[in-house]
Amino acid sequence: MPKQAMTLLEVIFSLVLMGTTVAFISEMARTAFYNARMARDTVQAELLAESILAKIQVGIIDLEPVFDVPVGSSYTNQADIVLDTHAVSQGNASMVLWHYSLEITNVNDHYFDGLLDDYLVEVAVTVRQNVDEGRRGIVCRLVRWIALEPEVDEE
Repeated sequence: MPKQAMTLLEVIFSLVLMGTTVAFISEMARTAFYNARMARDTVQAELLAESILAKIQVGIIDLEPVFDVPVGSSYTNQADIVLDTHAVSQGNASMVLWHYSLEITNVNDHYFDGLLDDYLVEVAVTVRQNVDEGRRGIVCRLVRWIALEPEVDEE
């Protein structure tokens, strides 16, 4: 039996099929890497927000409203600084990747119509990613109710 050679049409069809498969697989890999980076940034935002709330409860960070404070500023703690590693590699070591804001609401006025004493506050921490240079702009908001110690007059 003689061997049959592939025709030019079969070769072109095989190359198109292989090219389509390679393009599909590379797009799946790109999407997977994008989703992995989104998940990493989301988890980092949640951990930073939890850390800030824990520092508020312990008393390291004052319980006062702030807006757009860089994470790792002298207001929080230099040990927590989270720098943009790309910016550091480009020589801009001062670029901070995350900022946070604190909102304080009196729970008594907001939920209970004045039925409680003013010793319970709602603290909302919003951590957002710096969106410079094409960042995704991840935002995480955590809310906790914190009981305040009543002020005692020492008279």
